[in-house]
Amino acid sequence: MGDVRDLALLGAMRDWRRKSRYAICWLHELWIEEIPRLRGMLRALEQFDLVICSLYYTAEKLREELKSPDVMYLPPGVDTLAFAPVLEPSLRPIDITNLGAIADATHKSLFEHVKQTDGFYFFDTEKGAREARSHSEHRFRYANILKRSKYFLCHFAKIKHQGPGGQLEFGLRYFEGLAAGCVVLGSRKSTPDFDMFLGWEDCVIEMPFDCPNASEIVRSLDQEANRLREISARNVRRSLEGNDHAHRWKTIVDRLGLPENYHMSRRHEEVVRKLNAFGYPTRHVVQREQQDE
Repeated sequence: MGDVRDLALLGAMRDWRRKSRYAICWLHELWIEEIPRLRGMLRALEQFDLVICSLYYTAEKLREELKSPDVMYLPPGVDTLAFAPVLEPSLRPIDITNLGAIADATHKSLFEHVKQTDGFYFFDTEKGAREARSHSEHRFRYANILKRSKYFLCHFAKIKHQGPGGQLEFGLRYFEGLAAGCVVLGSRKSTPDFDMFLGWEDCVIEMPFDCPNASEIVRSLDQEANRLREISARNVRRSLEGNDHAHRWKTIVDRLGLPENYHMSRRHEEVVRKLNAFGYPTRHVVQREQQDE
């Protein structure tokens, strides 16, 4: 469930727990600051065998709040097969993609940069709530945009309103950009959850949220074509190796001591096939080929 308030719907399902051998609740978003006013509703979580929370520090707090269920932290997975790219960075038609919360200084710098270089900067031009005409079409378009983007900006959740000492959490957008082979620019900090799932070399190139010299960072990186190719290839491979939906579900069934079913096995096989088939040359491969010649 996306929101803890959805727990109120359990009362409409008669004997739901008695009919379930195992009950799992996955909370995608619950912030520590919300817990005091939702404490009564959170008691419903004690009916579950396993409670999963996609915010690391909230999961820690829930372990203190709840008596009976097993509580674990698990970030969202991504459909790595849908996001896996075929184009290396130098061939991607979209130079920079910047979605969601956008800092004025960063945007101004990048906007001027692509005007000067005749580049392609993809960013949100609308404000306020919007509704997708089709969920599946929206996700398909989004994946195709990222697969064709060289750089993708990602920052910690609520970065625009985050004060000193705030709850630092990273979201799904990181996994999507990395799976698509983008060079991710944005927030990077050594925290237990970040290091566990995104701790590899250059998975995020640090760029402050409010960054007046964003264009200088991009120009500097553009001079390192081999490095960008390596970053992109590494991001895709590491995503296929550990951040697919199948990896997340395996973590859950292992926690409950359940066997892997047929569909899980098939999905793992597909991801491994994609991993084995994926590749555009890294610098080391290019150097080796040149030496062979």
